[in-house]
Amino acid sequence: MKFRFFLMMAAWLMVLVIAPLSAAENYSFAQGARGFLIRDYNEKLAAFLRTSSPERVRTPKTPDEFCAETVENTRLLQATIAGPHAEPGQAGPAEFAAIGLAWPDDLVRCTNLIDCWEGTLNKLEGSSESEDTFPNVTFGIVGFTSEDGSLQEFLQHANTVTNGAVFQLARDRLNPKDAAKFIELVEGFKPKALKKNHEEFVKFVIRNPKADPDEQEPRPEIAQLFAAFDSIPQFRDIQLAATRKKSWDSELPEYREQLFGNGHRSLHIDLFCFDMTVLTNGPGKKALRKLEKIPWGNEVERMKQISAAMKASSEYKKDEDKRADILERERCIIEGKGEVHEDDYDLRAFALLPAKE
Repeated sequence: MKFRFFLMMAAWLMVLVIAPLSAAENYSFAQGARGFLIRDYNEKLAAFLRTSSPERVRTPKTPDEFCAETVENTRLLQATIAGPHAEPGQAGPAEFAAIGLAWPDDLVRCTNLIDCWEGTLNKLEGSSESEDTFPNVTFGIVGFTSEDGSLQEFLQHANTVTNGAVFQLARDRLNPKDAAKFIELVEGFKPKALKKNHEEFVKFVIRNPKADPDEQEPRPEIAQLFAAFDSIPQFRDIQLAATRKKSWDSELPEYREQLFGNGHRSLHIDLFCFDMTVLTNGPGKKALRKLEKIPWGNEVERMKQISAAMKASSEYKKDEDKRADILERERCIIEGKGEVHEDDYDLRAFALLPAKE
């Protein structure tokens, strides 16, 4: 009896240990995915295989795409993995761990996809690109801005955490006068002097600060500096942590509760709401009141109701191009695949829907 009891307990403990791993393994990257996560994976995978199978490793034609070469390299890697792993040629937690990469969590995988659509993870924008109706400077996928001080505070924090690397890169890439001004604006920022600092920041960054906001663009050398920040070790992690705090942990839950109510959460819903924090301010208060009264049976049905509200919303009557962009992206998320900006996307390949259902 005791022996049988211990066998049952051992089996139960194995279930407890294996179940989370199996759930995590259900998500994997596959051919067709792209983005900064795939670039990291391709680089680490090639480096690993060069030590074990140098004559067989293949070089991807595009470093940030999960292409045919990535599939073949992943198959070689899987031959070295003794335990469970993703489907042949796909990359899940086991494959990432085998080459020394941490499996990216939900926020990071969502950001990877949306950056493919936005291209703004490391992009500095003026009002002409961010579509602000006032002079402003915006950086990053969730829009750290000089107008609300979040950009200056982010740069202060990033410089501190990287032991001065942000300011050093400015000194390396800008002329001495511009480097000194950039450091002064960031280092000297204080919330109580936000208005003055913001105005000076715009004058420094924008090449045509006297133009109408819809024509204002950043100076090329300043935009190039911000793009180069990604070369600083830890910078992306710092940026993603700030994105988590600003959007994923703050704005996203508000959208989710407004649109889906309490108790409804899934990665699919979180992606839908996260994209909303990046691109829109929702369908508007009037549409929200109407949506509250409409019954729904499952999350896909609800997403379709929200998208229909976005299509009819008066919030975008002056910007039909933006409305079309919103609807195209929402359609792709709702259906799990589709065309965005003339490129095909499959959320399953981006590890945002289960590899197997």
